[in-house]
Amino acid sequence: MRTVITIPDQIHAKAKQRAAELGISFAEFARRLFEKELETPTPQGDIEAICGMVSGSPFDMARDGNEIAAEAAHWLSSEESG
Repeated sequence: MRTVITIPDQIHAKAKQRAAELGISFAEFARRLFEKELETPTPQGDIEAICGMVSGSPFDMARDGNEIAAEAAHWLSSEESG
């Protein structure tokens, strides 16, 4: 099937360059990107790592959600910085 898409000039230039580096056409490069995106399952994350972000006793997400999210964000930022 043939289709037309619009992409920003900068992305088009980078994609053409990458296709040339791979020795393939721009069209083949685009097909491979679509295939890769459509065939790769979306990662769900490591449940153990996610559960480890929140400490303390059982909680009510509706009541405590903002506080829990803030704690998780703080935990993530401390992991990235150190």
